[in-house]
Amino acid sequence: MRFKDQLKVMQVGFILLRRDYRNSRIKCKTHERNEWHNLENGFASKAALDRRMDVLLQDNQYIED
Repeated sequence: MRFKDQLKVMQVGFILLRRDYRNSRIKCKTHERNEWHNLENGFASKAALDRRMDVLLQDNQYIED
């Protein structure tokens, strides 16, 4: 998704999520903060990160980039 597409999605109220396996964190972008920043970090494994991401994506407000 390109930056302009991300802005359109965020302007209607969605929060973008991205998995960062290298640094063991979940990053997000919101309408208020349109640069990538940490939402959660410090996961013990990739599986733990994936499980948390799956829980977050159950909420209609979040979408994965």
